[in-house]
Amino acid sequence: MDINLKYKQYFLDNGLRVILHQDKATPIASVNLWYHVGSWNEKPGKTGFAHLFEHMMFQGSTHVPDNMHFQLLQSIGASLNGSTSFNRTNYYETVPSHYLEMALWLEADRMGYLLSAMNQEKLDNQRDVVKNERRQTVDNVPYGTWLEKLLELTFPVDNSYHWPIIGYMDDLDTASLEDIRHFFKTYYSPANASLCIAGDFDEKTVLTWIKKYFGPIKGGMTIPPVKMDISMLEQKERRLVVEDTVQLPRIYLSYPITGYGTKDWYVGDLLADLISSGKSARLHKALVYEQQVAQEIYAFVFATEGIAQLIFMATAMQGVDEKQLESALFEEINTLVKKGISDFELEKVKNQIEAYKIRELQSVTHIADSFNQAATYFGDPNYLNKEIDMYLDISKDDITRFIHDYLDGPGRTILTYIPKHE
Repeated sequence: MDINLKYKQYFLDNGLRVILHQDKATPIASVNLWYHVGSWNEKPGKTGFAHLFEHMMFQGSTHVPDNMHFQLLQSIGASLNGSTSFNRTNYYETVPSHYLEMALWLEADRMGYLLSAMNQEKLDNQRDVVKNERRQTVDNVPYGTWLEKLLELTFPVDNSYHWPIIGYMDDLDTASLEDIRHFFKTYYSPANASLCIAGDFDEKTVLTWIKKYFGPIKGGMTIPPVKMDISMLEQKERRLVVEDTVQLPRIYLSYPITGYGTKDWYVGDLLADLISSGKSARLHKALVYEQQVAQEIYAFVFATEGIAQLIFMATAMQGVDEKQLESALFEEINTLVKKGISDFELEKVKNQIEAYKIRELQSVTHIADSFNQAATYFGDPNYLNKEIDMYLDISKDDITRFIHDYLDGPGRTILTYIPKHE
């Protein structure tokens, strides 16, 4: 399918990649900035830095007082946020187009002039915010530790995917101001960033602004590479049973697959949708409606570099134990291995994916984010225009091969939560 979203790409002398996509349909513009740094760039004993630093980026810079970034943009009706993942950290502001220069200046100021405004008080404040976020989203919620435990179980201790994005409490406690400064100097460089502007703007004017505000920022240090390949993982089964304060058993079943951008990643992502998306999908139909052993079941794939994971999550129905639930789940996976999928299922899921992807691209905020994702992971903004075809070109033979290569072997992780016995 021909998407063909138009763009222009430039590079500043300091290495900053600039992507421009004009869309004058509405008077808004989105400023989107990706840094190619995430939790996989951390080290044992120094986890959570990428996410902590995302918070620090909103605490003011040399020319922007504390919290003024949010206040200025919210006062004009802008939407803005930042997020941290395994491989990247991103920031965006979608603003009325006549405020585009202000948004660019704000992003440039914190890229180039954050260090002088960074101090121990701000670090301590945001450390407490992140620790509280961890309590609220991980430590004190049912099944909240699932991702952390799944990563620890799947990846060796020295592997860069072994620890959670939010980090460990002890590491957050010991993070020093010097640690954070070093992290900024290493990774928050124009040469490690991609800036995309999408929406209503004049190209000549916006390029002038970008060169004015971002051009003087120094390029920074060489980025330490991260090696990640599926061959690093042993082909064996890994199991852990966790007694927790939960009402119902739940199973997380993970199969390591090749990383985002590979043929097998797209096959795995499509297969996850095919078997679990919607109430008529085979997993929901079999385990929830027919056998009534699960009250919910999903499958999904992480978009991570080098190694990804196809993950199944199933929560037991009241009165069903974890052994019954696991048996039913593996029975459906074995059926996949033996019988494969139907032409109807494949056509249906392709139509769903195509419609979903096209709907996403109706938003300039999402377009800007998608161009940056393509540029950051693949070095090619035009990859965005090719991605739907990566799904539409998948055949039944591709899926059959994928099922036998990944689901019909010992390489899997099984994490089971059971109610804690009083």
